[in-house]
Amino acid sequence: MSKWKALIMGNGKNQGKKNVIWNMTGSLLFALSSILLFAVAARATGEYYGGIFSIAFTTGQMLLTIGYYEVRPFHVTDVSRQYSFPEYLSARMITSAAMAAAGFVYVFVSRPSAVKAAVILLMCFYKLMDGVADVFEGEFHRQGRLDIAGKSMAFRTAFSGGVFILVVILSKDIVVASAAAVAAAVFAFAVFDLVMIGEFEPLRLSRAWGRVYHLLRDCFFLFIGSFLYLYICNAAKYAIDAHMTEEAVTYYTDIYLPTSTINLLSGFMFKPLLTTMGNSYEAGEWKKFKQIVNKLLLGIVALTAICCLGAFLLGIPVLSLIFGHDLTPYRGALVILILGGGFNAAVMLLYYALTTMRRQTQILICYGTAFILAAIAAPVLVKRLGIMGGAVCYTLVMGALAVLFLGNVWFQYRKASSLSGGEI
Repeated sequence: MSKWKALIMGNGKNQGKKNVIWNMTGSLLFALSSILLFAVAARATGEYYGGIFSIAFTTGQMLLTIGYYEVRPFHVTDVSRQYSFPEYLSARMITSAAMAAAGFVYVFVSRPSAVKAAVILLMCFYKLMDGVADVFEGEFHRQGRLDIAGKSMAFRTAFSGGVFILVVILSKDIVVASAAAVAAAVFAFAVFDLVMIGEFEPLRLSRAWGRVYHLLRDCFFLFIGSFLYLYICNAAKYAIDAHMTEEAVTYYTDIYLPTSTINLLSGFMFKPLLTTMGNSYEAGEWKKFKQIVNKLLLGIVALTAICCLGAFLLGIPVLSLIFGHDLTPYRGALVILILGGGFNAAVMLLYYALTTMRRQTQILICYGTAFILAAIAAPVLVKRLGIMGGAVCYTLVMGALAVLFLGNVWFQYRKASSLSGGEI
């Protein structure tokens, strides 16, 4: 075990470079896993069960917002150590239990078929392990070891995803494969995160339940906002599930999954800078804070332009090859979705900026506005335009949310800077 720990910890040299590389590796595997798992599941079990897996995976991701409770952005920018790791861990145990309960309630209320119910519950527990591991990764990040957080994500994702792929190919059974993935995720968490946390903090729960309550209260608006955000991202998919066929869900998922590319690539840029952003804001270095945000926004604009061009020229042939469907009718919808992915990446950056400013109320107001827009637009556009309507809905709502966040960041920045006499 000591050799295993030493291998993970490394020699401490070139730490900044290792943080970037391993964060990139872990994030890449995590983002691509959803595409790969869905593609293999659809090929191995057919478009019908592929559609069921897509909805189950999406539902598990939405329920994960309860497990996350959106504490991670607060955690990694808690540079003054307002809360201890045992307090963050205790809060995560509470939210994880709530997530599991919500999964059972969702299945009881929605009453899907037996297979669909089983896959939804299994994907709920599969994503629950991401939620539990996330609080450990957040502490590694706060301690300046983003590389270990990246290694954790990479190991868990690769191992559990590999088990799922192997089992679904051999068994052709989506339920059996999902159960195997859950077991593999639990194993990966146990041999990595539970082992490594002792190198940084004691593995114990906090007895200061009053402080745990205050932590949950501090993150409550962020949690509500994140839940609304996940609905905003998936409103079009749920509208297609409600008004079209399982096969249509599969086709929409095929062209929607690449939207994570821009989020993924932009995350490589801004995640290593989150602690720096927090430090600059905490120290009142307003000009530095502004420069970080502006440079990252320009990078997202450039990435979006490149990805839109790539989607138009190569997207459909590549995706058709990967998923085994003819997606030629959806070229326009793909490009529109990629543009929406660019707006989404900007939203994530600006969200972290507002979280650093501790502006939870403003975040919730922006998400609430976009939620109302999505709830109204999704069914209308899908009924009229089908899959193209879903793409337009996603991009329209993400664009509106990006504008709302940008306006709030600028307003809060000017307000904070003027109050302290700092430079704008």
